[in-house]
Amino acid sequence: MANITLATIKTVKEKTEKILTLLSVDYKTNVSADENKISISISSEDKALLIGHRGDNLFSLRYIIALVLRESLPEGTSITVDVGGYLKDKEKRIEGIVLNAIKRVSETGMEEMLPPMNPYERMLAHQKVSEKKGITSYSEGEGPERRMFITKEIKKD
Repeated sequence: MANITLATIKTVKEKTEKILTLLSVDYKTNVSADENKISISISSEDKALLIGHRGDNLFSLRYIIALVLRESLPEGTSITVDVGGYLKDKEKRIEGIVLNAIKRVSETGMEEMLPPMNPYERMLAHQKVSEKKGITSYSEGEGPERRMFITKEIKKD
């Protein structure tokens, strides 16, 4: 398990702010830690730029921050980066989509195909499905054509 110190949090904040300064965006950051996870929350007037289309820029920003911090973090530390609550809102939307699909599958017994999702979104959706007994999920396809399906669990005798 990672040991995240106050010095580590300070380093994360400084390096994140250096990256944002180089991007010439206005920002305010908040860095917090919980066990082996560091959360970076950014508020900015430039949030549309930082988030990008369907979160593309946000995921790239997270990747860059993780690369820059790689040597500064204890092994096993994960990083999340959120801008303007975008990820929290996205998680709620995905949860709603999944819960509605689970309800329909439970009622009809018919498999449901979810709308296109990126890998992060599919992971969140699979996690939500795994919490429901008697329901399972799987993904099929490659790249942008990859789709997630929710179906009733087949009982093995």
